[in-house]
Amino acid sequence: MRMAFAYLFALAPLPLKRFIARHLYKWDIHPTAYIGPSVLTVRTLSMGPGASIGGRNVITNLDELRMGEGATIGSGNMIKGWWDHPTQKLPGRNPSVHLAEGAQIASYHYIDCVDALELGRHAAIAGFRSTVLTHSIDLVRDKYVSGAVALGDYAVVMSGCLLSSGTRIPARSVVAAGSVVSTRLTEELTFYRGNPAEAVRPLPERMAFFHRGAPCRVPPAAAPPRDREQARVAGPSGLSPTSPSRPRSGRSGGWPVPETAP
Repeated sequence: MRMAFAYLFALAPLPLKRFIARHLYKWDIHPTAYIGPSVLTVRTLSMGPGASIGGRNVITNLDELRMGEGATIGSGNMIKGWWDHPTQKLPGRNPSVHLAEGAQIASYHYIDCVDALELGRHAAIAGFRSTVLTHSIDLVRDKYVSGAVALGDYAVVMSGCLLSSGTRIPARSVVAAGSVVSTRLTEELTFYRGNPAEAVRPLPERMAFFHRGAPCRVPPAAAPPRDREQARVAGPSGLSPTSPSRPRSGRSGGWPVPETAP
């Protein structure tokens, strides 16, 4: 019955969804947030200003889905929690998804949320077809174990990656497409690649992605060399000899006066 109602909710027009979400489910949905035609069975949902959930997502059996301002979930994602199991008990776990301000899960990813998935500010599971696992089987003890997965602020996971339970991606780091993360990565501002993912090289702090949401996305010192040279030639006035807005002069040392029509 719960799933049948969830499918009806998915097909409802947005104004009706808002009414059901607020008055029946008691969800906290900001007036500017958007919920597309997606199946949701979530005990607690909160969406900040501009947050959005696209279409064709199946998001089920979560204790909580929390989305900060501007956070987005694209389309076609399978995000599945685990409320109860008849034989396997996993105490202390938290089947939830927390997306901080500007964080995003792109499209067509599979996310196992037996335990928590947390994305920091402007972090992203980018591209498509990555897999996040928050539980596995301990073959030595023959029992299920779980562990949260976290991405730090501005961390990026590219297409086709696998993140195992208990792993963490450091802030301002990038995991290359097709990589397998099986341990907690530690170095910020680092490019990771491979199976298992290992540090390949450091990343420059001036990368524009690492400044998303900031008033000045790229620090002035990071301007390309050509732009810096133009600024040096222009001098304090900010105008170069080729600028059409600077008055021209016929005096010695000035720019030549253009020829006029006879």
